[in-house]
Amino acid sequence: MKKTQKNNSLRKFLHSIYGYSFFNKLMLISPVYAVFMQDHGMTDMQLSVLFILLSLATVGTQIPVTWLTNKLGQKNAIMLGQLLKGFGFVLWLIWPTFWGFAIGMCLWGMMTAFFNTAFEGLIYDELRARHHNNIYARVLGTRYNVQAFGAGLAAFGSLLMFFGYEWITIASLGSLALSMLCIGRVDICSYNRPVVQKRTKRVRMIKLFRAAFHICRITPCIFLTMILCELVANFSYVDDYLSPIGIEIGLPVEFVGLIQFFVLGCMILGQTFAYRFEKMRDWVLYTLVCVLGGCFMLFAFNYSISGLLALGAAYVLSSGLYVLMYARFQDFLPPSQRTVMLSIYSMTDNMVYILMCLLMGVGGSFGSWRYSILVIGAILVGIGVWALLFIGDKCAINTNPNKRAIRTAHPVGDDIV
Repeated sequence: MKKTQKNNSLRKFLHSIYGYSFFNKLMLISPVYAVFMQDHGMTDMQLSVLFILLSLATVGTQIPVTWLTNKLGQKNAIMLGQLLKGFGFVLWLIWPTFWGFAIGMCLWGMMTAFFNTAFEGLIYDELRARHHNNIYARVLGTRYNVQAFGAGLAAFGSLLMFFGYEWITIASLGSLALSMLCIGRVDICSYNRPVVQKRTKRVRMIKLFRAAFHICRITPCIFLTMILCELVANFSYVDDYLSPIGIEIGLPVEFVGLIQFFVLGCMILGQTFAYRFEKMRDWVLYTLVCVLGGCFMLFAFNYSISGLLALGAAYVLSSGLYVLMYARFQDFLPPSQRTVMLSIYSMTDNMVYILMCLLMGVGGSFGSWRYSILVIGAILVGIGVWALLFIGDKCAINTNPNKRAIRTAHPVGDDIV
């Protein structure tokens, strides 16, 4: 009976986070908001600046957001982030100028800060508290698939443009409300309340961040896996530019969402089977990063609708590699420092994203997004070579004693996921 209750609790938790992940991505404005901004006078560089503002807002608010997360609790922090995101969408609708778009992007960036700290930490901590953290990689892949499914349905938002942007925005706000209902169903396990709340009441936030940086310094694998994961994730993330890219290669605006739908299908393929390669040798992992860069370069050379096959292959690789790398990063983190470490991850991750947006903006200013994609592909090849030469097998799975100890102590079946 006790085991059945634990399984039911785990199922409810997983269904809740999967529901949140689905509705959080079911944003019908996703495939059209960049085009909407350009229709209201935004140039290619201004569009990149707006994406950069989103990341700057995430970085700039990460420390206060971490403090608020510890004070409000993870569930309340996630809900607050959703409210900010919804207000940003409304602002775009009623004030479609550069400054209206900029403020909306900043609010979305604050929501991202809450998401990166509260939601990512919530999943791992709750699985660990239930002694199921050994299935984290599989849960992560499933969650990304659910997100991709929601985003795939949202890709059809471009087909609804004849209804008007207003109705698309209202539908997106409804989806945000449903995501909040899902996260509200999560039952916080009592085991990890003392770790997050009681300790942070006695320790100033600045000391927590200093301790986290100290951990990165004395545990190189945390730093190396974090940097590698961020570089691969961001320099293979051109999602925000897919709509303008689609128009540039000859698609009508009503059908630009089909590119996102195709890309999301490729992401699902990579994320679904990523956990099966959890024990992949490191040199193979880093070699695949080089192949990933090659796929982007191939798309740049064959910059057409037929070239989307190379872009699809790139997304299969990037989504699978990210699941594997992020799971390894989480496994290396000390539980008591997870919230702060994820905040550091979020800040540095957005700094890398800003560099990617600058590259895309410069390429667009020279007349085509293909130039930026070519440079990004070359950078990814360089990242893979760097990992092969300087990381090697230093951070292999069998070098993490915490993971081995946890799995030995709590063997659990995978039938719940």
